[in-house]
Amino acid sequence: MSFKEKYGTWAFVAGGSEGMGGAFCDRLAKEGMNVVVTGRHAEKIANKQKQLEADFGVATRGLTIDFGDDEILPQVKAATDDLEIGFLVYNVGLASMALFTERDIDFELYRLNANTKSMLTLSLHFSKQMKERGKGGIILLSSSGGVVGSPYIQTYSATKAYAFTLAEALWGELSDFGIDVLAILPGNTIGQNFAEVAPGTPSFQTGAEVVEEAFQAFGVDPTVICGDYTRQEVGDNFNIPKRKEQILKFKAAMQALQKDFGTGNDTKG
Repeated sequence: MSFKEKYGTWAFVAGGSEGMGGAFCDRLAKEGMNVVVTGRHAEKIANKQKQLEADFGVATRGLTIDFGDDEILPQVKAATDDLEIGFLVYNVGLASMALFTERDIDFELYRLNANTKSMLTLSLHFSKQMKERGKGGIILLSSSGGVVGSPYIQTYSATKAYAFTLAEALWGELSDFGIDVLAILPGNTIGQNFAEVAPGTPSFQTGAEVVEEAFQAFGVDPTVICGDYTRQEVGDNFNIPKRKEQILKFKAAMQALQKDFGTGNDTKG
C-alpha cells in the first residue's frame, strides 16, 4: 500500500508556506499527496503552490488564514469541505523570549489561539472525517521547550506541552480507527525563529532534517525528539518507551472508567 493509499488524497499543512511547514509540504507531495498550503501571506502561499506543482506534479490549494484568530473553522471548512483531507500537519507556533511580567495579555491570548486552540480545532475537525474513512494521519508540532517548564518562553513552553500530550493521547485512541498520530519535538531549527543561522551550525538543524526524522517515527511512536543535540539535552526527561507504556495503561484505565461510570458531561452550566 502506498502512502497516498494509506492516508488519503489531500494533506492540510497549517503554516506550510515556508520553513519547516514548507518542508512538510515537499515531503507529502513527494509521496503523491495533494496539498492545501496555508499561512498568513498570500504571496508566499502562491509561490509554494507553484513550486509543489512544478516539482512533484501534485494539485494544490492555497488558504490565507491567521491561526491566531478566534474563529478559524468557517474559513477552513469553506476551503476544504469538498476535499478528502487524509493528513493534517499543524506547524504553527509563536515563540518569543521575555520576562513573564513584561508580557502583553492580548498577545498571549493570541498566542494561545495560534499554538493550541486552532490546533485543537483542526485536529478534532479532520479526525472525525478520518475516523469515518478508517484511515488518516496527524502530525502536531511540539518543541523540546515543552518537555519542562522553560523560563522566558513560559507561555510557549506550556502550549508545546499541550501539543505533545494531546498527540500522545490521540496516538493511543485513534490507532483503533486506522489513524496515525505523532508529535515532533525539535530543538533550535534554522528557518523558524533562526532564519539567519548558517546550515551546519552546532546545536541547530534544518526544517528538512526535522521532517525526515518525523517521517521515520510516524506510524510507530507517539512522539519524536529531533536532532542529536536535542536528544542529549532533554532525553533524560523524556523516555519515549516508558511514555508509550504509560499511555496504553491510561487508555485501558479510561476505557474501564467509561464502561463502569460513563463519560462525564461536556455541557456548560
